[in-house]
Amino acid sequence: MAIEMEIKDWITISAIIIGPVLAVQAQKFLEAINYKKQRRLNLFHTLMSTRATRVSNEHIAALNMIDIEFYGRKIFGHRFQTPTEKSITNAWKNYNDQLNTPYAPEQLAMWAAKNDELFTTLLYKMSSALGYDFDEVQLKRDCYRPIAHVNLEEEQHKLRTALIDVLEGKKPIPISQFEHEKDNETTNS
Repeated sequence: MAIEMEIKDWITISAIIIGPVLAVQAQKFLEAINYKKQRRLNLFHTLMSTRATRVSNEHIAALNMIDIEFYGRKIFGHRFQTPTEKSITNAWKNYNDQLNTPYAPEQLAMWAAKNDELFTTLLYKMSSALGYDFDEVQLKRDCYRPIAHVNLEEEQHKLRTALIDVLEGKKPIPISQFEHEKDNETTNS
């Protein structure tokens, strides 16, 4: 007896074989999308949590990852970025250019203000892309940095600068002579 199979039988068998394979591929695709979004969120969280300490290693590392995390897709050797990804990488390029722009000491306040403006723009574009509803003023002003941390950083900077000046021979080590109270009491008696 020959078993004849109809088209619907072939379709059923194909679905039984191909269905699980497609389901696994779909799951992998969804996991890749979620992983990419999580990396972007982690990057944004790092920038937000370190926005008051922009010279911290974590902050700098996060900034340097923007080009990678918002690179877009490479399809057939060509890079494709969404308009959102492009706006974020452009905002980073503008900020990075400003960070690397030399300035005279008397221009520090103006240079720093421009840094704040460009950094806030970058955070705003990232927050919008990642589904947050922050306004630019909130991103710029709503962070906490204890004055004790500011003082500590200033003191450490002064110590490093003074030590470098001594080590480079620009300044001598200041030495003062003090008299002890006991010495004063015996000489006064």
